[in-house]
Amino acid sequence: MSIPPPLHNALRLLIRANHILHHHALVDAFGHISLRHPLNPDHYLLAAYDPGAPALVKSAHDFIAYRVSDSSPVDAHAPQGYSERFIHGAVLRRFPDAMCVVHSHSETVVPFTLGGEGVRPVFHMAGFMGCEAVEVLGDGEQGPDMLVKTDALGAALAGKLSGKRPVVLQHKHGFTTFGRSVEEAVYRAVYTQTNCKLLAQAIVFAGGDMGKVAHLTEEEVSACRVMNEKCQDKSFRLWLREVQVNPLYENEEGEPEKGKVAGMRVSFFSDGLGLGG
Repeated sequence: MSIPPPLHNALRLLIRANHILHHHALVDAFGHISLRHPLNPDHYLLAAYDPGAPALVKSAHDFIAYRVSDSSPVDAHAPQGYSERFIHGAVLRRFPDAMCVVHSHSETVVPFTLGGEGVRPVFHMAGFMGCEAVEVLGDGEQGPDMLVKTDALGAALAGKLSGKRPVVLQHKHGFTTFGRSVEEAVYRAVYTQTNCKLLAQAIVFAGGDMGKVAHLTEEEVSACRVMNEKCQDKSFRLWLREVQVNPLYENEEGEPEKGKVAGMRVSFFSDGLGLGG
């Protein structure tokens, strides 16, 4: 059966987004990324348990459509899905303009879920995180196995997110973020992980005292957030090419269409001629 072009291109992009997250060590056999259905905003798409591992996702048949309202499968005979799909349904329900949700067990981020202090942005690429410490979802807000396997637990997680604080850490587990596009959600996931890597190094240089580490001020966060949003396409084009040339990552649906080139515009000459950042 023919797939409508908007859905087909969305699936191509979602397949490659799975690959990008694996390439950057944000997911291994576990972790997942969802996309709001481009033709029905009340549904979302998420990979099935088989093939499961994001690196192995390669075709439209690898995805299941779920209802945003309760994360139940649209097809009653759908194959087994992820038990933590409720994260995705709850976040998409809370934020009507959200298109994509990423859930990661990044080994770089998990240590910062253990101390209860949260994480603040320490470099310009992470301005989207906000100037206050990212909240940590506690044990009581997850199941005893640390999983978010019910709609109520998903709603508790989504309740800690906002437009200004689009990342939540999960105690002993990982983190979740979202975006208004696949590109934005993946950008936030990648640079949340990078921020934690840099923060860990800074804490060592500060003699183990996290309080001595400088982080972005409110003014810097505001300015860097604008920059982050304007440059997401630049990062994504690189990440896309990296997985396209790696034989591990297969895509039977063809490559996604090239997105709009945005970028910063900086004038260098008196006549106003600008060059892209």
